[in-house]
Amino acid sequence: MDNVIDFIAKKKEREALKRERELEQYVALHCTLDHPENIDALVVAKDLEMKDHTLFLGFLSILKDEEIEPINIFQDVFTLEPMHFENTYNMKWWSVVQLAFTFLSILKDNEPHTYDEFLGL
Repeated sequence: MDNVIDFIAKKKEREALKRERELEQYVALHCTLDHPENIDALVVAKDLEMKDHTLFLGFLSILKDEEIEPINIFQDVFTLEPMHFENTYNMKWWSVVQLAFTFLSILKDNEPHTYDEFLGL
């Protein structure tokens, strides 16, 4: 009975994937540093789940090895078109967006004035 189909789990999986695609499209179209209020609303609502801190720290380590300033990549992820970002950094845009929201959540909690400065609020 290993091949029993769990229809409820499949439906939930499809719905979660659909929500993530819609969120990705929303971020691509509406979350730029020209419209920081949209980014802030997502940070406040915690619509993007915070990534594991170990993963985040690993990403920062990769940036250090590549000699990329974290603040620059987190700004660029909200200013460059997704394809241009991926061509520039050779990194998946959506993955970096999720890590950027982790960065912003941490910043908002620990250094609200720096958070406001980053977004230009």
